[in-house]
Amino acid sequence: MTLVSRSSDLIDMAFAPLRSLLAATDVIEICINEPERVFVEYISGNGQPGMVALFLPELTRERIRFMAERVAAASHQFVNEEEPLLSASLPDGSRVQVVLPPAAPDGGAISIRKKVVQALSLSHYVKAGSLLSARVTAGADELTDDEHDLCRYLEDGALDEFLHAAVRQRISMIISGGTGSGKTTLLNAVLQEIPSHERIITIEDTPELTPPHGNHVRLVASRGNQNIARVDTRRLVEASLRLRPDRLLLGEVRGGEALDFLQAINTGHPGSLSTVHANSPRAAYERLAMLVMQSGIGGGASLSKAEIIDHLRVTLPIVIQLGRKNGAPGAVSEIFYDPYVRKRSRSDAAHGKGLPDFPRRSAKEVQ
Repeated sequence: MTLVSRSSDLIDMAFAPLRSLLAATDVIEICINEPERVFVEYISGNGQPGMVALFLPELTRERIRFMAERVAAASHQFVNEEEPLLSASLPDGSRVQVVLPPAAPDGGAISIRKKVVQALSLSHYVKAGSLLSARVTAGADELTDDEHDLCRYLEDGALDEFLHAAVRQRISMIISGGTGSGKTTLLNAVLQEIPSHERIITIEDTPELTPPHGNHVRLVASRGNQNIARVDTRRLVEASLRLRPDRLLLGEVRGGEALDFLQAINTGHPGSLSTVHANSPRAAYERLAMLVMQSGIGGGASLSKAEIIDHLRVTLPIVIQLGRKNGAPGAVSEIFYDPYVRKRSRSDAAHGKGLPDFPRRSAKEVQ
């Protein structure tokens, strides 16, 4: 991330529509999803779940591009249709992530993470009630209540209740199936269960996902040399993490983005969803493991295929397998869920025997 020069009067002028939000001491995140529409996160939560939506008519498509170009110029970078991604830090320490069209086809997306440092004591958390909602979970060697509930739904054949609960519990899952099996159709149905106040970022090369959420950013990757922008899915996954998502919805895992997607889930974005081409849950894990191994990681510890699959079963504990029924696509033929894999992972971690972490990409590899 490049630091913007302090001689940036043009930055202040470009960001004029957001001036009051940037100056507010209780604002920590400002997210532009599209022209005229901003979502704001407050330190206090503002008394409601999710971010607060604001309508700013002066925030036109042209203004969004102007803001991006000013940040690019001040940080000695460039941003355009061919290179629509930009990361920078403002003089006050705020971090900026920009995604312009065609990668953000709805007019451009900008997230500003303000540098807010508060000196708080434990008594502050007590007065604010921040400790009252903490749930004491089961021991490392036990299943949680939520895991027991999911097992019961499966035993009772209540698959709709299982999927509803899994989404609400923020358990990441993968939908597996062959070509034309209805993976995207089912993913669109499942994402309806995501609470409406959450911030969703979809990443696809062909826009097909239709989340009903108001706080939704749509990113589109170039496939081969078909688009002006040379931005692949992997780079969009990396950029999306600086757009403050609650969940990532990845249209399909088919390449090097597999590693980035798994790392995203493990670093604060549980409940993310995607699809993969495979004919069984076991084949889905094998396919994902192969993609991780082919992702070209350098400078990090390598994992064996068995270790990667173990990671996958902890990170993506649910696989929904699709097949055909009476020749018609879209039939759920199998649901794989093994909570004991996660239990063993918790137990191993508690006893200092956890799996090694996925190796991280170097900054050079992300470019």
